[in-house]
Amino acid sequence: MKTKFLVPINRAACFASLAIASLSPASAQVAGQYGILDLTANGGINPNTGLAWAEGDQYRLAFHTDGTIDATSDDPAVYDDFATAQANLSTLGNGAIQTSTGWTAMVYVNTDDTMDQGVSPVSSPVDRSGTDEQTGTEIGGAGVPVYAMDGTSCIARNNADIYNNWSNPFEGDTTLRLASGSTNNDSDGNEVVASQNVNFSPFLDQFGLGDSANIHGKNVWTGGFGAAVNPLGNSPDPDAQVRASWGSSNANNGGRTWNRFQSATTATQSVYAISELLTVGTGSPGLPFAITDIEYSPETNEVTLTWPKTGASSYIVKVSTDLIDWDLDLDDGITEAQDENPDDDTQITVTLELFAEPLNKLFFRVEEQ
Repeated sequence: MKTKFLVPINRAACFASLAIASLSPASAQVAGQYGILDLTANGGINPNTGLAWAEGDQYRLAFHTDGTIDATSDDPAVYDDFATAQANLSTLGNGAIQTSTGWTAMVYVNTDDTMDQGVSPVSSPVDRSGTDEQTGTEIGGAGVPVYAMDGTSCIARNNADIYNNWSNPFEGDTTLRLASGSTNNDSDGNEVVASQNVNFSPFLDQFGLGDSANIHGKNVWTGGFGAAVNPLGNSPDPDAQVRASWGSSNANNGGRTWNRFQSATTATQSVYAISELLTVGTGSPGLPFAITDIEYSPETNEVTLTWPKTGASSYIVKVSTDLIDWDLDLDDGITEAQDENPDDDTQITVTLELFAEPLNKLFFRVEEQ
């Protein structure tokens, strides 16, 4: 007899745990889109309602791009499309957002390349992202909370908080994020020593590497927030050295987050990217690439796993006893041809034999190959 048990955990890849000694039925669970938002962080409280997260609550995600782009285009869509393409890279959300759309680059852009800066109409990222209503800076203010891509760092409780230097509302504006002299890793994994204290740094752990102990982190095009000091975009004068404003992903004061220096628009920098509105839901449809069903047969010592088809050429199933060591493969090269339920064209189901030696608990992870 096969016994169904435990809800899947959607973290990193597809995860599920097998507690052979204690089995319990699967159940629906509240979760955010893309499987990134950790609804247990900050005490499980939605920072813009002061209540526990509930189905239908909305939020946004934000990050600074790893890739860079020049600032010569007068078309805001160029920067928004770049932000969306960067969001779809597998390094963010472990591939869970590879079909996402609607990301906005937080940059001011001149929209008429026949006019000089200061004269040309300007496209505002505040308008493009739909965060223009900024009444109320405390709980209950206009807008929704914004989370960094680590899924736990709330960097704005509402729209007004976004432009308050992405400061973590649960820690306060003056909380030290990174101490001068501390050793950390940069976004390439290299050990560096922080030269100054960092207070305004919501993206420190964006890539899981402590991004970064370099005091100012990434240079990020913004066009100059507030007064749109130097928007991105070309000039009608081909000989003019057109400059655009940029900020720092890690800053030692709030103003530098958005507006630190200016560089020629031909330089390449990162941008801040913010998602469209995302919604908390229930059940497996809101959990992309998660193990959706798991059954264990003690008579045959076999486990049956089900997960969404992603179009990958094959999959590998790994097992662990501690969620740390994933070196052991249960099976690899699993293809859709091995699907035991071909009538379901959205998921793949396979049965695998477990080890001869009995274990009290196993964790399963499915990866694309």
